[in-house]
Amino acid sequence: MEQWVWGLVPWGYRILLEAEGLRSRFLNVFFSMVTDIGSEMGYIVLLTLVYWCVNKRVGQGLSMAYLYTAALNAWIKDLWRIPRPGDPALDDLLNRAGIDRRVSPLRLEESPSFVSGHTQGAAVTWGYLAARFRKGWFWGVAGLLIVLIGLSRIYLGVHFPQDVIGGLLIGGVYLGAWLAAEPRLSAQLAKLESVWRYALAISVPLVLLAIHPARDSMTPVGAVIGLGVGYVLEGRTVRFREGGPWVRRVLRGALGLVIVLVTYVGLSALFGLWMPLLTSQSVQFALRALRYALVGFAGGWAAPWAFVRIGLADRAPKN
Repeated sequence: MEQWVWGLVPWGYRILLEAEGLRSRFLNVFFSMVTDIGSEMGYIVLLTLVYWCVNKRVGQGLSMAYLYTAALNAWIKDLWRIPRPGDPALDDLLNRAGIDRRVSPLRLEESPSFVSGHTQGAAVTWGYLAARFRKGWFWGVAGLLIVLIGLSRIYLGVHFPQDVIGGLLIGGVYLGAWLAAEPRLSAQLAKLESVWRYALAISVPLVLLAIHPARDSMTPVGAVIGLGVGYVLEGRTVRFREGGPWVRRVLRGALGLVIVLVTYVGLSALFGLWMPLLTSQSVQFALRALRYALVGFAGGWAAPWAFVRIGLADRAPKN
């Protein structure tokens, strides 16, 4: 299997060279905007707004589905370790295949190439939303976004076509399994005492992290812990309602994004001061996970708490 995946590199590279010939100023801007929908910042905005302003339960399920697939993607990338199209490590392989031109990527990416995290994440995220909202028109929008995000990675020269195809296949299989398992798991979690839900919110991601302790796993695992703890605490202490007039929803979204982005940027600056002083990679990894756990907690609990406190959301009664 590994030999077969590596053998696809020259085929995929030739397609990238053809795609490079189609570039224009307009398409550069268009596909850069499309790819940003599937970026880290794009998901911070999407996941939180669905949770705060559209459908609370769907937002919680969506966040967990996306973050766990992001952790899976990090593991798959490290398993194959295929270099990106712009990596000089491919030069010998490409020369042996008779390819003397080189792609000029329009984005700088450092993680391995196979499979495309943008495509896998898009398939899971937009597929999950389409499955939960069950609107015919939304299926069309979701499908279009998934395809465009995948194509954007090829156009920008940061992924091979086989990376995008692999992301679609793995994302689709993952999504099917998640949608099948989620109702049963949610029902079981609802029967547990809060202390056990806290324990699971922390222990399950940490077990996954122990299995694959890599830098790119720290972001989704940390966020899962912060969101998981935040969701349990929110259900016990805040219980905000996501409905209401659209004016309140818009104000909620604006305030929530300020809270989350200030946390995100502030912790980035603060931890950035410490990182050069740390020689232990394990400590650096732990701080990265902690940063994203705090960002997740800000979105899962702190923002809803603020909504209720200032009257932007109603509080549901205790069960």
